[in-house]
Amino acid sequence: MRHRGGSEQPVKKRRANGPKGRKVSTAGPSVADLQEQVGALTRELKEAREQQTATADVLKLISGSAFELGSVLQTVVRTAVRLCRADQATIYREENGEYRWAADYSLAPDYARIERNVRIRPGVGTLVGRVALSQ
Repeated sequence: MRHRGGSEQPVKKRRANGPKGRKVSTAGPSVADLQEQVGALTRELKEAREQQTATADVLKLISGSAFELGSVLQTVVRTAVRLCRADQATIYREENGEYRWAADYSLAPDYARIERNVRIRPGVGTLVGRVALSQ
């Protein structure tokens, strides 16, 4: 035991970590917090599996010996609708500075017929034209 300056009194030890009586909480996350985290991770895993399956489907089609762009684009648009939980979709391809219908999923027949014959130039008049401007 240490003594002060030759006296017989012991030296009191001081706490270097703050005032006396201060307690640090060691409580972890609650069960509800953990259940919420598990739910979020489960949803993320399900979505990742759906995306992986969709990618595998498209790649399987592309790797087939009878590669046809039309059937690949149909698979892509159908898969995009499923992954995005959309009702319908259309893919346009650029040809000589214009955009033309390439594939669709779940369009009304009359609307699909119109879309197949339309040529869209880059510009602010249509959604496809605005997207083309940003390229």
